[in-house]
Amino acid sequence: MLATLPTLGQVTQTGNEKQPLGSIHGTLTTTQEDASSGLAGITVKLTPGPPDDSPLTADTDDAGQYEFKNLRPGTYTISISQPGFKPFTKALSLNAGEAAVVSIRVELQTVTEKVEVSEETQSIATEEVTAPSVALTQRQLISLPTAQEKIREVLPVTPGVVKTQDGKLNFKGADENQSLLLVNSARTTDPVTGSFAVPVPTDAVQSFAVYKTPYNAGLGSFSGGLTKVETKPPDDAWSYRLKSFIPSVLGKNGSMVGFQEATPGFDFSAPLLKHKLLFSEIFQYDMKKRTVRGLPWPFDISKKQGFSTFSTFEAILSKTHVVTLTVNAYPLRVQHAEINALVPQPASNDLDQKGVTVGLTDRFQFSSGAIFSTVAQYTRFDSNAHGQGPADMLIAPEGWGGNFFNQWSRRGKEFQVVSAYQFAEKHWLGRHELHVGADFDQRSYVGVSSSNPVRILRQDGTLAEEITFLSGAIQNASDSAAAEFIQDHWVLGSHWAVDLGTRLSSETNGWSAALAPRAGVAYSPGKEGKTVIRTGAGLFYSLLPLLAGDFAANPTRVITPFDTAGLPSGLPVAYTNVYAGGLNPLTASGLPRQPGTTPRNLTWNVEVEQELRKNWFLRVGYIDSHTTYLFAVNPLTAMAGGQSFLALTNMGSSHYRELESTAHFTFHRTDEINVSYIRSRTRGDLNNLSAVLVPFEQPVVRTNVYGILPYDVPNRVVTWGIFSLPKSLKFSPIADLHSGYPYSNIDTLQNY
Repeated sequence: MLATLPTLGQVTQTGNEKQPLGSIHGTLTTTQEDASSGLAGITVKLTPGPPDDSPLTADTDDAGQYEFKNLRPGTYTISISQPGFKPFTKALSLNAGEAAVVSIRVELQTVTEKVEVSEETQSIATEEVTAPSVALTQRQLISLPTAQEKIREVLPVTPGVVKTQDGKLNFKGADENQSLLLVNSARTTDPVTGSFAVPVPTDAVQSFAVYKTPYNAGLGSFSGGLTKVETKPPDDAWSYRLKSFIPSVLGKNGSMVGFQEATPGFDFSAPLLKHKLLFSEIFQYDMKKRTVRGLPWPFDISKKQGFSTFSTFEAILSKTHVVTLTVNAYPLRVQHAEINALVPQPASNDLDQKGVTVGLTDRFQFSSGAIFSTVAQYTRFDSNAHGQGPADMLIAPEGWGGNFFNQWSRRGKEFQVVSAYQFAEKHWLGRHELHVGADFDQRSYVGVSSSNPVRILRQDGTLAEEITFLSGAIQNASDSAAAEFIQDHWVLGSHWAVDLGTRLSSETNGWSAALAPRAGVAYSPGKEGKTVIRTGAGLFYSLLPLLAGDFAANPTRVITPFDTAGLPSGLPVAYTNVYAGGLNPLTASGLPRQPGTTPRNLTWNVEVEQELRKNWFLRVGYIDSHTTYLFAVNPLTAMAGGQSFLALTNMGSSHYRELESTAHFTFHRTDEINVSYIRSRTRGDLNNLSAVLVPFEQPVVRTNVYGILPYDVPNRVVTWGIFSLPKSLKFSPIADLHSGYPYSNIDTLQNY
C-alpha cells in the first residue's frame, strides 16, 4: 500500500538526508461476529491543513494496514467514506519526524460486495539530490521471489549490484566488505570481514533502499555502495500471522527423497501497555537444499539451515519522545558450500555462524521542531569453517580432490554509537535543513587458523608442487574509529536543491585524519516538475578490515616444487606473512607494524529523470567510481638464500564506470514493471584481500595483477514486476540477463 503523493512540483523527501518528515500509519479493522479482522482495499483519505490542503489517499493492504510517508509537520484530518461502512473522521497534529500510529475501527452499515478504490499517482522527487538506485516497501519485498526471504537475496535486483558465482555481492565495482548495510541507522555487518552476513528477515522490513551515490556526510565508513533498511514498528493492536508452513519436495528419479526447501515463519504484535509499550516478534526458519549439475546423486547437494528471530520493543514516552529496542539473533549452518562440477563434497567447506545484534534508538523532538537522536548497537558474531576431513587437498586439471586445506574460527564484536542533531528548519536565501553529529565504532576479534598440505598435480597425476603450512599465531585485531559530520540540505526555490557536507574521521589503525567533502545538486526545469537533473561528487573512506590488522598471524606457506619423477626440483621457499604498506619487503630496511590507511573512493555522477507520462518514468545516469589504497596480497620471491614474503600492501586500486537506463511504470494502484539496462566496466587488482581470504582462504595465491575483475559484467538487463491476480494472488517475475563472467586461462601451477 502506497500513499498518493503530492501533485508534481511539490516537495517529496525521503531518507535521513532531509528535514525529518513524519508519517502516519495504522491498521483498519472492523468487527464481524464478535471477531476483529483487518480490512483490505479500503481507501483512507488524509487532508492536510492549510496552506497544503491537497488530499492524499492510501489503500489498505491485505492485513488492513495503511501508511502515509514524508509528511510535513502540521494538522491533518483522516477520513473514510466507504460504501457499507459508517463514515469516519479524525483530526490530529503531526510533529516533525513523528511516526504517528492511528489504528481505526469502522462499523458496518450495510453489506456490500463492491469496493471503490482510487488509482494512485506518483511524481518525481524534485528536491531529492541523491536518489536511490532502488527503493522498496515491505509489500514489494515480500512479493519478490528470492531464494531465501532475507534482504541480502533482494540486493541483486538493483542496477549496479552484482552477485558473483561464489555468492559475493559487488556494489558499483567494489567488494561487499567495502560497502555498508545500515539497519535502523546502525552498521550491521560481520565485524571481522565486513560482509553482509547478518540476516534481516524481509517481514521485519518497512523500507529498503540502495544508494550508489550517497552524498550525505552523515553516512560514512564505506567506499562502495550503501544499503539502508528501516524495520517495522510494532502495531498498537494484537495481531499475528503464520506463513509458508508447507515445504517443497525434493524428487529424484520419479520419487520423493526428502524436502528441498522449508521456510515456515510467524510474526505477531502485542501492545504490552496500550499506546505506551509495544512489542513485536518475527521468526523465520530457513532450510534450503541446492542440487548441483555434474555431481552424482546423492553427493550433489549443498544445504543451508538456520533461523532468525527479530524482536522489537517500542516505548512511546510522549508524543515527542520514542525509545526503540531491537534484538536480532541468527544462527546458520551451511554444509558443502560452493560445490560444483569441479569441487565435489569431500573437497568442500562447512560454514557455521551464530550471532546476536542488540540496538537501541532514542529519538526526541524539541518544541522548535529540532530533533536529537542517538543510536547504540552491539553485535556479537561467531563463525567457523572447516573441511570434511584431515586429508591433503588435491588440485588437478580435472578439479579438486581430498579435503579442503584450511579451517578457521573467529569471535568478533562491534559496538557503535551514532548521535545526530537535526536543527529546526532555517530560512536564509531559501530553506536550510542542517544536521550535525558524531559516530563512534569499536571492533575486535580473536581467532585461529590452521591449514593442511595442498598438493598440485599434473595432468598425468604426478606431483608438481606441494604447499605446506607452519603453525600460525592466535589472531587478535581491534580497531576504533570516530567521526564528526555536518550536512546541509539547501532548497533554493522550486527549481534548485543543493546538498553540502563534510565528514572528518580518524582510526587507530587507519587514517589519523580523513576529510571527506561531498556535494550534490538537483535542478528541475520548468513549472510542472516533470524533469530533474542531478549531479554530485564526494570522497568516501572504508573502515579497516580486521583481517588486515593481523595479517602476519596467518600460517606461513612453504612451497616445494617437484619434477616428473616425484623428487624435489628446488629448495622449499617459505613466504613470511607481513604488512608492507607501500614498500617492497625484498628491498625495504623496515616495514610498518600496522596499516595506516584504509580504502579511499572518489565518486561522481550525473543523471536525468523524466516523467514521460502519467506513472511512466525514465532515469538515465552515468557513474564514475575510483578506489585507491585497497589492500592487496602479493607473493614476493627472493633470490636464492633470501627471505621471501607474502605481502599485504595498500597499493591496490579499482575503477568502475557505469551507464544506466531504468524505466518504471505503475498501474492498477499496486502493480508495477521495472526494467534496467546497465553498461559497465570494472577493472582492479585481482588479489584484493577479500578475494584471497573471504569467505574461504584460497589454496593458491597467484602473483597480483591489475585487470578485469571477476564481477565485471559489461552488459546487463534486470527486470522485475508485481502483478495482481484474482483471489488475492500475485505474479512477481524477476529476470537478470547479462554477459558472461570473465575467466583466465591458468597453467598446471594455477598461475595466469
